[in-house]
Amino acid sequence: MNSDAWNSHEWSSANGRQIAEPDRLTTHRHCSRCRRDFVEDARSGERHAVHVGVFTLNRLPDHISRQWLDELCPGEPSPLDLEIRSRLTHDSAK
Repeated sequence: MNSDAWNSHEWSSANGRQIAEPDRLTTHRHCSRCRRDFVEDARSGERHAVHVGVFTLNRLPDHISRQWLDELCPGEPSPLDLEIRSRLTHDSAK
């Protein structure tokens, strides 16, 4: 995992938002510059890119998670990120 990439984000909340589920505790983090969202599993330390829905955090495909976790914060939403979010929002409205 690229800690330089992780630390390049400007998190909306320094400690993230704790989410307790029956079988695990995760921390949701949102970057206020690029608007990307991630979750981190408290037990394993695994991180994944997510799409924030009204009631759920949906994991993005592994190849997107790897890309987002490996690259520095782009500083603003990229056109590809906006397209991904638009598709996911449209699909969840069906």
